[in-house]
Amino acid sequence: MRIPALAGALLAASALLAQTTPQKNLYGVAIVKPKEGQSLAFESAWAAHLKKFHEGKSARAVYEIVSGDHTGELQLVEGPIGYADMDVEMPNSKAHDMDFQSTIASKLAWEKEGYTYRYIDSLSSTGDPITDKGLQSIYHIKPDKLQAFLKETRRSVMVNQKINSPSQSAAYLLVFAGSEPQLVLRRPLKNGFKELDPGFFPSMTETFKKAYIEAYGQADWDRRSAPEYLYTMVNSYEQFLVKFRKDLSTAVTPTK
Repeated sequence: MRIPALAGALLAASALLAQTTPQKNLYGVAIVKPKEGQSLAFESAWAAHLKKFHEGKSARAVYEIVSGDHTGELQLVEGPIGYADMDVEMPNSKAHDMDFQSTIASKLAWEKEGYTYRYIDSLSSTGDPITDKGLQSIYHIKPDKLQAFLKETRRSVMVNQKINSPSQSAAYLLVFAGSEPQLVLRRPLKNGFKELDPGFFPSMTETFKKAYIEAYGQADWDRRSAPEYLYTMVNSYEQFLVKFRKDLSTAVTPTK
């Protein structure tokens, strides 16, 4: 992928990412996996660390992945924050890091950190966080298809809002993604996982189709509804269920 082509795709997509929210719309994410047989020990150590260094000072929310290949992994989410917050050094950062290394790190099979995501209100139908159970979808988008993919995501949001669809999601775009753009959609399941059962909500398929055609035309619908259309825009796609772990989170949960 040539750099000028990638830059052009990102510039073309910028209009779709216009923000009306405050500047604190960033979330730092670390993903950890406790060692086999160490989950309870990790949770105890993390809860103590959280109380000692973060409670009442900064928002930390923990989500447990409960389906698929990522089962047992935990997402540690910090935010919302702004870029200015990244300039502020934690007064006791040395003690914080030493505590993490000595009490928590040894209980982890692995840890991936340093991910930053931006909440995108123009691609979201809700700003509500997942405070119980949820469905998370991750799209690894081809750089030259970023504009088209975000355009269709925006259209879906607009149509779903118009027809009052019960299915809502919040969108987050990976910051500093380089040549591998990533969009995350997080859908709160306020009624639990049973929301995913066929028939839990009345089918909106035909209602969505009618509203989409009214807004964007038959030709665009025919292109969108082709089985391969959206999938040609992504390199890969994954989806899994998550549970909010209130017992491992600060009193403040992440919002937009």
